[in-house]
Amino acid sequence: MHSYKNKNFLVFGTGAVGGYYGGLLVKAGYDVTFIARGKNYISLKEKGLTLIRDEKKENYKIKIFEATRELETFDYIFICVKSKDTLEAAKSIKENIGKDTTVVSFQNGVENEEIIASIIGKDKVIGGLVFVASKLIEPGTIKQAGYNGGLIGELNCKITPRIETLAAIMQDSGIDCKISKDINGDLWNKLVWNASFNPISVYTGKTVDEILMDPKLYKLTKDIMTEVRDVALAHGYNVRPDTVEFNLKRSKGFKGFKTSMLQDFEQGKQLELDELVGIVVKKAHEKNMTVPNIEDLYNKVKQKITVKT
Repeated sequence: MHSYKNKNFLVFGTGAVGGYYGGLLVKAGYDVTFIARGKNYISLKEKGLTLIRDEKKENYKIKIFEATRELETFDYIFICVKSKDTLEAAKSIKENIGKDTTVVSFQNGVENEEIIASIIGKDKVIGGLVFVASKLIEPGTIKQAGYNGGLIGELNCKITPRIETLAAIMQDSGIDCKISKDINGDLWNKLVWNASFNPISVYTGKTVDEILMDPKLYKLTKDIMTEVRDVALAHGYNVRPDTVEFNLKRSKGFKGFKTSMLQDFEQGKQLELDELVGIVVKKAHEKNMTVPNIEDLYNKVKQKITVKT
């Protein structure tokens, strides 16, 4: 295989996703710089990055900073922050964009690529999907179990050298990364999952497998998934015809899995509710569509957050 070890990476946001992907790149011998904040930054600087996989613990000394200023330009920049922080992240990396830099959004939601492109230019951005069950269990320590993959794609649906190079690098690092021929459709395929399981888990406090085992919640999940699919199709996105069945089927392997939104709720963090659920309601209204199940749940979760705070 062609060696790409001369490529350098910036991981903006060293949480469960950025820390995991970046850690595997470091392990494979790639030049990776990380951005983190708060207790996570302090721990990463003092103790390095710890990955726990298959109950085995690995620790890596890493290049870690709190901000991007005075850093060089990079070949690839991974944006791995919550969707509410996308705009700030895009502005922060402007000085780190070189002639051939590619920025990848490894985030939840369907509007991040557009936000990043508005700051740095559409030609610099590719879309990404995360298929990793990982969790930041304490500052500087990430535990992974289950899926270990990703999906990347050009916004114009073309297969380009830069996308093939990145897929090869991630495969070389032990990440099962595939190339999407329609990343926008695939982002909506994942939103079908996110816009259903995330808010239901927050409202009920249940894990994914517990939701699937409850007949009423299973039906609600399926109904919401159908609403999301219909909104995507109304806007012209090519979601897979069996996206509801596909998302339900792949969720059966998520034993004891807490959604990212439930984890954030339990830790008192701000939720990606508008980015993952409100966006569907908004897009439905743009087409004069009714989405009673998701709209009702969106309002109930908003109320639950208000009561908690």
